[in-house]
Amino acid sequence: MDESWSLGTAEMLQQIGTLTWAMNDDKAPKMVENLTAMRIGYELYQRLSGQRDVDALRNQTIMAIAKFVKDHPKASKEELTKEISKQIALFAKRLEEI
Repeated sequence: MDESWSLGTAEMLQQIGTLTWAMNDDKAPKMVENLTAMRIGYELYQRLSGQRDVDALRNQTIMAIAKFVKDHPKASKEELTKEISKQIALFAKRLEEI
């Protein structure tokens, strides 16, 4: 996910202000209104859906598996399967908590 579109609370309020201005000022370019509305919509979706949390959790799981493989280069297929299964189960448990 591209974090460059992420808005903090202060930035979100600023974008809402910009949208309000663009909607009420006849001289404001329509593109400003459209882009601002898209940024606000994207941010609301991310906040309400919890998608950022899911993405972060998925990345943590991948990194944990990669670390195991790096730390245990001679691990057997059974050991790898066991570790991957453990990490996926942990991912699923954490996902339910979100």
